[in-house]
Amino acid sequence: MAFTVILKFWRGSRLKRELEKAFAAMAIKCCPNRPGPLYVGNEFRSNSLLLTSSENEVTFHGSPDVGLTISYSKATGQWETLEAYLQRYKPIHARLPVIVAETLLRSDPQIELPLWLVDMFKGGQKVRTFGMTGQESSPASLFQLYVDFHRYSEATNLLLEYMETFASTRPVDIINRKRPFGVWFPYTTIERLWCRLDESISSDHMVDQCNKLKKLLEGALLNHLKLLKVDSDDAVSSAG
Repeated sequence: MAFTVILKFWRGSRLKRELEKAFAAMAIKCCPNRPGPLYVGNEFRSNSLLLTSSENEVTFHGSPDVGLTISYSKATGQWETLEAYLQRYKPIHARLPVIVAETLLRSDPQIELPLWLVDMFKGGQKVRTFGMTGQESSPASLFQLYVDFHRYSEATNLLLEYMETFASTRPVDIINRKRPFGVWFPYTTIERLWCRLDESISSDHMVDQCNKLKKLLEGALLNHLKLLKVDSDDAVSSAG
C-alpha cells in the first residue's frame, strides 16, 4: 500500500526521494541492532516505522526461546521482502541499492551485507573485466561505502577481486583491455583507503590488520600499474 501511494502521488526526483525513504525504513527493520522492534527479556516490543502493520504485532510472555525464534523468522522474512522489492524498483531508481547498503552500514557497524545485495552492485553477473565503474549502484560505489564506514577489509578484498580479474583477462579480451579509457578504477577512493589505513596505524588501532591490508593493497597496485605500462607500450608499438 505504501508503494502504491508513492507511485500514485509522486513523480521525478520527488518519487525517487520517497522511494529512498521507504527502502531506508525497510533496511532498518532488517538490522538486529536497530532501535526497534526489540526483544527485551520475555517481551517482544515494536516501535512503529514506515511499512509496518501494527495490527498484527503480538507481545509474548512465554519462553525467551519462543520469542527469539519468532523474532528470527520475522527478520528472515524482512530480508526476503527487502530483496524482492529492491529487485522490483531498482529499474526505476538505480541508486536504491546504495541507499539500502548505506542504511545498513550506518545502523549496524558490524553487519555483513547480504550476498544478494553485494551482487546487485556487481551487476548480477561474473566479475566484470573492464573496471568497477558503471551505474549508480556499481562496484565503485560499494567500494566507497566500505571506505566511508571503515570496512577496510571488505574494501580491500573488493578492489583486489577486480584487479585480479583485470590482470587475468582472457587472450580474446586483451584488445579490449588495451583500449584507451577502457578500464577505470576509483583511484581517488583507493587513495582515501590508503590514508585511512595510515591513520589507523598511527593511532595504534588495528595495527597488524591495517599493515597486512596495506601490503596487499601496495602489491596489487604495483602489479596493476606495471600491467598498464605494458599495455600502453604495446598500444604505442601497434600504432607505430
